[in-house]
This record gives sequence, C-alpha cells and structure tokens, in this order.
Amino acid sequence: MIRRRLTPVVCMLLLCASAQAQQDPRIDPDTGRATAHYPPARHFDHLHVRLDIDIPDMSKRRLTAVETLTLAAIGTARRDVRLNAVGLEIRSVEVGGRPQAFEHDGETLLVHLDEDRPPNVAFDLRIEYAGHFPYATGEGLTWTLGREDAPSLTDRSPQIHTQGQPQSNSKWFVCHDWPNEQLTSELLVTVDSDYQVCSNGRLLSSDTGPDGRTTWHWLQDKPHSTYLVVLVVGQFAVVGLGDANWRRPDLPLTVYAPVGFANTMAETFGNTGRMITHFEKLFDEPFPWDKYSQLVVRNFAAGAMENTSATTFNQGMTMGGDVDAVIAHELVHQWFGDLISYKTWADLWLGEGWATFGEALWAEHDAEPGQEREAYHRAIFSNLAASRMNTTYAPTYPGLVSNVYPNPDTNFYKANNPYSKGALVLHMLRMRLGDDVFFEGTRRFIDEYKFKPVETDDFRRTLEDVSGQSLERFFRQWVDQPGMPRVDVELAWDDEAGVLEVHAEQTQRIDADNPAYALAIPLYVTFDDEQGTYVYLPMETRTIDHSFELPARPTDVSVDPNLRVAAFTRVTKPLAMWIEELEHGSTIIARARAAEHLAPLDDESARSALAGVRGVSAFVDAIVDANAASSLDSQLAGIEGDDR
Repeated sequence: MIRRRLTPVVCMLLLCASAQAQQDPRIDPDTGRATAHYPPARHFDHLHVRLDIDIPDMSKRRLTAVETLTLAAIGTARRDVRLNAVGLEIRSVEVGGRPQAFEHDGETLLVHLDEDRPPNVAFDLRIEYAGHFPYATGEGLTWTLGREDAPSLTDRSPQIHTQGQPQSNSKWFVCHDWPNEQLTSELLVTVDSDYQVCSNGRLLSSDTGPDGRTTWHWLQDKPHSTYLVVLVVGQFAVVGLGDANWRRPDLPLTVYAPVGFANTMAETFGNTGRMITHFEKLFDEPFPWDKYSQLVVRNFAAGAMENTSATTFNQGMTMGGDVDAVIAHELVHQWFGDLISYKTWADLWLGEGWATFGEALWAEHDAEPGQEREAYHRAIFSNLAASRMNTTYAPTYPGLVSNVYPNPDTNFYKANNPYSKGALVLHMLRMRLGDDVFFEGTRRFIDEYKFKPVETDDFRRTLEDVSGQSLERFFRQWVDQPGMPRVDVELAWDDEAGVLEVHAEQTQRIDADNPAYALAIPLYVTFDDEQGTYVYLPMETRTIDHSFELPARPTDVSVDPNLRVAAFTRVTKPLAMWIEELEHGSTIIARARAAEHLAPLDDESARSALAGVRGVSAFVDAIVDANAASSLDSQLAGIEGDDR
C-alpha cells in the first residue's frame, strides 16, 4: 500500500513528543501491562466467505447482506465462534437453518453454537446483517455520493470502495480481522444496472433481472487474507490493456477509469503488462491471480492499495505525472503481501519493503540501455534520503520488526519505516549475497511460503539455507534494532609510508540496548591511471583506526559508492577528492554525495566544479539546487543533540 507520508521533520517532532510522553513504549506505566500485540487464536479455520449483498439505492448509503462463512474447528471440538463486526446491525445467525444464540457489542460478534463442532469438519455459519455508511472515513467501506457539478459522469454518480488494511474490513462484513487467517471469497452484489461492480478473482456472471438491477458474481478461489477482500461499485469506463506486448487471454488486464478519461488511464497504466512479465521472470512465479484490475476511485484515503487481483488507486494521484513507481509497488504486492502474507503486522516490511524495493527493480529494468544501474541507484539513494531523520534507539522506539505499537496503522508511519528502511534492507542483502544467491533465495521463499502467512525469520532462514551465510547478526541490527548507523570517516594519505589512514567513528547512540553496528564499509580507491580498487574497513566498535597500503597516492577515495551499507556517512577528505568524485565518481550515489558536500561550500573551485557537471544528471542537479546536505544537516543538528 502507498500511504500519504508525513515530512521527515514533522515525523521526527512527533517521535520526540512521543518519547517525552512515554520513555519505554513496551509497558503501560500505570498498569504494568505489556503493550505488545500478539495474533489472536485461530480456534476455527476460515475456509470460505460468501457475501450476498443487496444495494437497493446507491444514493442511500445503506446495504443489506447475507454472509455465509464456512468454518472448521481447529484442535478440538468447539462451540463458541468469536468474530469481528464493527458497527454492523446483526439481524440473525443460523447454522443449517437453525437459529444460533449470539452476542454483539458493536465490535465483536460472539456466536454460541447449539452443539460442539468437531475439528476439521466444515460447517456454514449464516449471518444476516445490514450496514449504514454515512461518512467517508477512508476505513472499511467508503460510500461517496455524486457531485452534480462534476465534469465526469464517474464523479457525478455515487461510488463505493472498500479499504481493509490493516483491520477495517470488519466494518462492512463479519470476519476474523487479522492477517494470520486466509480464506477464499465470493461476492454476489445486486445493484442498479447503471453501475459496474468489481471484486477479487474472476467474474463468473453479471445477470440483469426484470427489475433492471444486475447481480455481479465474483469468485476468488485461492486463499488470501481477510483485509485484502475488496468491493468497488461505480460508473466507470472499463479499459482493457491488451496490446502487442500483452497477448494472454488467461490473464485479463483492465483499468476502471473515470468516464471520459479512458485513453488517459490506458496510457497511465500502459506498462502494467511489461511489469508483470518482468516480475514473473524475476520471481520465477507466474502472476498468482485470475486477473489484474486497477481501479481509480474517489475519496481514497491513501495512494493505492494492493487488494488481491484488484488494486485501488487514488483518483487524484493518477491524473498527472508518471505513476509507474506506484503501479510497480502495488503489483509487487501481488506476490509479497498477497500471495505471501503476514502472521502479524510486526512483519509488515516483508510486503511494503519488497514493494518499495520493487520500484527500484522496475526502474532498473525500464531504464535506457547502459543506464540500468544509475536508475536503480537513484531509487535506492532516495530511500536512504527518506530515512535520514531516523535517529531512533531502543527501547524508546520500535524497530523495523516490532509488535509494540499503539494501533496497527502506526506501523506504516514509524521512523523505522517498512517502506524505505525495508527496501534498504533488501538492497543490502542483494549487495551482500549477490544477484544469483539473493534472487534464488527469493524464489525459494515464494515456493515454500505462497498462500501462507510468514514471519521475518522465515525469510532469513531461507536466505541462510541458499547462501550458507549466517544472517542472524545482520537481521538483529538492521531489522530488530531501531535507528540507523551514522559514521564519521576521516581519510588522510601518508605519502612517506604509502598508506591510506582511516579514522572512523559511529556517532549514533551506543549503549547496552544499542550496540555499535558490525559493518564492513567499502572504500573505492582510484588512481591517476583511472584504475580503481576496493578495500574494506571492518568496524564493530565505536571507533576504529585502520591503515591500507596502496601502490600509489589515490586521486579519490569514495566511501561506499554502491550503498552496500545503509549508513549516513560524514566524510572528511581533501577538496580535490570531492571534486574528483563529483566529476568522475563510479556511481550516481558517489556523485550525489559529492554534490551534497560541495553545494553549500563558499569556495570558487567547488562552484566551478558544480557548474561543470550541470546538465549531465538531473538527479545531481536537483541535489545541488536543493542544497540538500546543508539543509538536512541543519535539521539534524537541531533535533538530535547529544543522541547523534
């Protein structure tokens, strides 16, 4: 899912306020209760849900439904079924035509079955309910009325869309609203025939009755998480994306576009087929679902949402500019987050990190020949920049993987962000293991865990099995431990001894809860003949001094030009080396860091060098124009204080 994100400064201020209010979020200070969230028990296996939904009038914001939930007890005979049903009007509950006693407090539906249900024997729980949706909350089911003065028919007519992530689908149907359960789903939705209906899976039928109303029958016959069940109702221009590059009748690609914008949306989403082909090959796994629809809806609270086989997009976001990154992000979710789901929201990065990393993988693939690595590095460097304000530490702040949170929605916004930091973790694993091993591990992970909820350790163990490496320390410091390393590196050349002297210091908070990172920082050394070589600075303490014997005086020493280590480095080296790195750096990351350093300097040679590279790279130009290093360092200095 693409969320609307707060600016780094606002995020950091909110984090500081949170830290002052509660120094240790792991415990409630008044009661002593642990604040960690654990998945609820699965007393019943949820096998299938069928929703027969009737919408008598799209302008009334009210529907009625009959839900048939197929269950089987797990472990032992059971009689009580506990379900989530938020704000719904529960009218009756039956099994085999026999009424069942139930209690409903507005959030939880507790059904007392009239007899014990033996384990592994399926039965149908029939629930009749009604729902009223007067407000567009962005959670659960959003029912937007039409605007008579709107230019598009789609905007003039009422529209429904749902948003289940993280735990909001129980606001429009009864369910186990937690990601550790998967089931198949089926929707039969009856509405006025002027409207289209879309849901997960494949369309079995759309039959219009004598009353002029149509029943749309959608079936998702492969299991998926409850929060991924989707319903969209509205007046759309349904556009097929078939072209010379996409001739697969087994996998229809459609866009549900605002009426009058069919051609625009066909162009906006035109690369979808190419993306699917690329990711199928990269993951060695066919697209998992029966179709792929992308639906442009109104009043969507986020950017986009990866519902299984039917992604919803914010209408405003799709109306201008290139949104290929967002399209790629949601598409990668069809494998990571949908095909492979999470046991808990603590492991959200396995979806959002992979989806964000997928943006970089698509940029790499879609680049002009010879520009692939630069396009990939731009995306990775942007994720590092998005994490620059992450100065968190344990135990005050949760790590990338943590079940300590006020509510599941806050996991999407925390400083140890599942999007940007998650993508950086995957990039570092790719750099450490190499493409062959990293993607082989990824493919094995998909093969082993598809249609299953997973934990981070499942991914780690798979990579260890394939690579032969021990990755526990890597995952401990990058995934479990909050914050990011900040390393000051001083470089000096000893001409008489012929050695490069390196002094490095980790400047982030270091204590028993936040040990120094174990790093191997690459230094790319170049010489007058333009030949280069790597040396590696091993570091697992607060400070280190190290000497490297070199065959000649280097013209430049570039610190980690491929971002093998997602650390924020402040490098001290001669101005001539910075200029050399700006003009001839081995990667766009090296040149961008040189631009960050040189842009704020009041030095004629620096200004001349920056002017000389103007127009060579729009990415470097943007960094120079924003004077990024100066402004961001100022923000950090004002916020971090002694914690830096």
